[in-house]
Amino acid sequence: MEDKKIKIIEQAIKLFAQKGFSTTSVQEIANECSISKGAFYLHFKSKDELLLSIFTHYSQEIEKKTDEIQSMDLDPRTKFVRQLTVTYQEVIKHRDFIIMQIREQAIPFNEDIESFVQKMRFHSYLFYKRSLLSIYGKKVDHVIWEVTLLMQGMFKAYMDLIIIEGVKFDIEELCKSILKRADFIVDGFDRTGDHPVITDQLMNEIIPGDFYYNQLDTIVSTLEEMVEKSEGDIKVTITVLLEEIQKSTPRPAVIKGMLSNLEEDDSFKGITGQIRTFFQI
Repeated sequence: MEDKKIKIIEQAIKLFAQKGFSTTSVQEIANECSISKGAFYLHFKSKDELLLSIFTHYSQEIEKKTDEIQSMDLDPRTKFVRQLTVTYQEVIKHRDFIIMQIREQAIPFNEDIESFVQKMRFHSYLFYKRSLLSIYGKKVDHVIWEVTLLMQGMFKAYMDLIIIEGVKFDIEELCKSILKRADFIVDGFDRTGDHPVITDQLMNEIIPGDFYYNQLDTIVSTLEEMVEKSEGDIKVTITVLLEEIQKSTPRPAVIKGMLSNLEEDDSFKGITGQIRTFFQI
C-alpha cells in the first residue's frame, strides 16, 4: 500500500477513535493529513471504503508479524504463543478505535465489508486448526475443529475483558495459559473418548472449498512475481518451490529445503512465513 494511503489511514483511525466514525467528516480527515478533500477522493471513494482499508491494513500488519514468527526456527508451541501474543498486542494498540465501533455499531452493512469480515473469520479458523495440528498431531485429528472453536472462544473472552473492561494482563503469560487450557481440553477428549460436536462435515459446509484454493493462489501469484524479478540461484529456488507447492501432493521436505534457502535473505521472510503457515511446516 502506498505511503499516502497509509498516512490517511493512520490519521483517520485516530479521528474515528476520538470523535466517532459517523461524526468525523472527510474534510476533517483531509485537514489532518494536510491534503485537499479532492485529494482524499483520489485515494478513497468514500468513508466506507476508507474503513474497509483500515481493516485490511491492520489485518495485514498482524498477518505479516505472525508470518514472520512462523518462519522462525521455533517449536510449534512457542510459535503459537508468540503469534497469539502479537495478535493481542496489535489489537490493544487500537483499543479506542474498537470501542468506537462497538459503541456506534459503526461498521456499515455493505457487501465488501461483510465479505472481508467473513474472510478474516475463515482465515482465523484455519490458523487455529493448522497451529493446533502442528502442536498435537494425530492426537487431535478427530476433534480438531472442536478444539479450534473452543480456543477461539477463550481468545475472544479474554479479548473482551481487555478491550471492553480495560483489564490489564501480562499478555505473553496469558497466551501461555490459553495454550495450557487447550492441553486440558485435548487430554479430556483423549481420556474420555468423547465425540466432538463440531465435525469436519459441519465446517466444510461453513467454509467454502475455494477458500483454501484462494489462499494458495495468492501465494502462487506472489512467487510468480518474484521469479520475474529474481536471477541466479534465488530464481532457481523460487521456481522449484513454485512447482512443488502446486503439485497434488506437495512434499514437505522439498518445500522446507527451498524455504530454508530463501530465509537466508530477510526480504523473503513474509512469503516464506505465509507458506509455512499454509502448509504448517
